[in-house]
Amino acid sequence: MEGARPETPIEMLRRHCAMYRYGADASRSPFLSPTAESFISFAGLHLVNTMFITTDTHGGAGGAFHKVLDPLGYSGLLDEVDRVLSLPVGRTTLRQYVRSKRNRLAVHGTLEYESQPTDVRAVTSDEAALEQFGDAMAELDDAVEDLDRQLAALEKGTLPPQPAHP
Repeated sequence: MEGARPETPIEMLRRHCAMYRYGADASRSPFLSPTAESFISFAGLHLVNTMFITTDTHGGAGGAFHKVLDPLGYSGLLDEVDRVLSLPVGRTTLRQYVRSKRNRLAVHGTLEYESQPTDVRAVTSDEAALEQFGDAMAELDDAVEDLDRQLAALEKGTLPPQPAHP
């Protein structure tokens, strides 16, 4: 649209939060076809990775959110998301599980199940690990919703300055 104001970085982050919530809500529908379930799963893996995990070539903190918020002094807004991504899922973490699934099954490599690390493959046959994954994703849903509220306050100028982050 000609003459439209460019999206600010905080607006872009909020749009990503909205996309995440849309996918999370849609994934709970009992009426999804197997193809729709696969699409939502693939899209979710890619989105979480892009938002919070992918590191740049300079070794910075992961994802677009850290790239935007860290230089602004608001990296603390991501503490809960980072905590959730560090939760155990079987013998790995949610962060590594999502990264491996996205990289090996959706983007890079052979796209074959066997290309994943053993600890990531093991999750799919371990009821306790699958429960950990479901619980961690529910926590991530809550963390992203809370993050979006904080970003809205930041956008409006009503979020107080954040303490220095180690």
